[in-house]
Amino acid sequence: MGYGDSSAQSLRTLQVLFVGAPPINLQAACDSSCSRPVDIEIVTDGKTAIQRLADSSESPVDHTDPDLVLLQCDFELPDGLTVLHAIKSSPRLETVPVVVLDPDEDAEITYSTGGNAHVKTPQTVAEYTDLIDSVGQFWFEWAQYPAESLYSDT
Repeated sequence: MGYGDSSAQSLRTLQVLFVGAPPINLQAACDSSCSRPVDIEIVTDGKTAIQRLADSSESPVDHTDPDLVLLQCDFELPDGLTVLHAIKSSPRLETVPVVVLDPDEDAEITYSTGGNAHVKTPQTVAEYTDLIDSVGQFWFEWAQYPAESLYSDT
């Protein structure tokens, strides 16, 4: 089943890896406000994020790949671009959409390093839940994105 199969995808829980330190309780916000089921895992630093993603690559039965990565790239997470590079250079993870949250308006570095989207960092609970809903709807209901890597790392 590809990501463009909207009827099946909209019923499935969206697995989100948030890399950074959100100022709100994202899981509670999504539980009460998101239009689809969302399970959010939060890691606050790049090293932990890379280890988490490596675990899913090495042992997919024990650790599933996220459906989506929200990557907070600001002064709180200066190694965000390292995380983005690690995701996009892995044959197994390269198809995971990465949305970079950045307080700056300049998106050039996000796209030049392989990010799928660049958005201004949300400031309110409603902005965060709207972002997750909108990104989920785009990537998993509207966009035709390969469900699996075109290359194999096995």
